[in-house]
Amino acid sequence: MTNKEFLEKVSRKTNIEMDKVKDLSSSLASAVLEAIAQGNSVTIQGFGSFEPREKASRRIYNPTTKTYLVVPSKTTLSYKMSAALKTQLNKQ
Repeated sequence: MTNKEFLEKVSRKTNIEMDKVKDLSSSLASAVLEAIAQGNSVTIQGFGSFEPREKASRRIYNPTTKTYLVVPSKTTLSYKMSAALKTQLNKQ
């Protein structure tokens, strides 16, 4: 599903104009990204939680040059599905 299809579906289900749905979607994404950038986790009830995680630096071996490189530490994003969503996905 593309972003446009998603926005159209939300607009139809909620009877809200497409422009307002776009603004709401943009605001939601902005708020989530801002919270995660500050190091906070974000939980969306019935959907899941997003949490920034720090990956430690590590050494890797490059077989082409036969040398070791140090990959610096970095922050990644972790997602954990809610129990309600997991139940819905596994319903048969």
